[in-house]
Amino acid sequence: GLIFQSTTFALPKVIDERLSDLTVSVTAVGWYAFSVFALASVGQLIVGYLVDRWPLKLVFLAVAAGQCLFALVLVNSSGIATIVVCIAFMLVVFGQIPINDVLIGRVTNSDWRSRALAARYIITFSVSATAIPMIAWTHTTWGFGAFFMILAAVAVAILIFVSFLPKVEITQTQ
Repeated sequence: GLIFQSTTFALPKVIDERLSDLTVSVTAVGWYAFSVFALASVGQLIVGYLVDRWPLKLVFLAVAAGQCLFALVLVNSSGIATIVVCIAFMLVVFGQIPINDVLIGRVTNSDWRSRALAARYIITFSVSATAIPMIAWTHTTWGFGAFFMILAAVAVAILIFVSFLPKVEITQTQ
């Protein structure tokens, strides 16, 4: 929730600051952000394919590790490299979306699944609500380098929690 929401809101400003030679207008910033999001959205399809064929925990660990790695690279990125790393980062950020839903689908009894998903959305929306104040405060106080350090720390926390997940089998549901 927090990583997804924060990067979705902050990406246009990150692009504006870090590609100042290429972003001559708000329209250009919008097109760069659109391109990053459009290309990275394929991450959901890729990860959806992977979770149907590989252990969910393994895929989740790879996605969380990717989020940590790419957030750390973005701490000091500039120029066109920022766009390339943003695409890779958003690929794994968007890739986590199907993992969250598959995890609930596989571990929750069908009688409780809709309530479990509702609880997940409440938690996600509550955590996501902190994104804008966190971006504003962090950017104003320390800049986007610190912002990406915070996101890397959140990704490390996710990686640690995921490492404790039990093995979740692929099951066929009706």
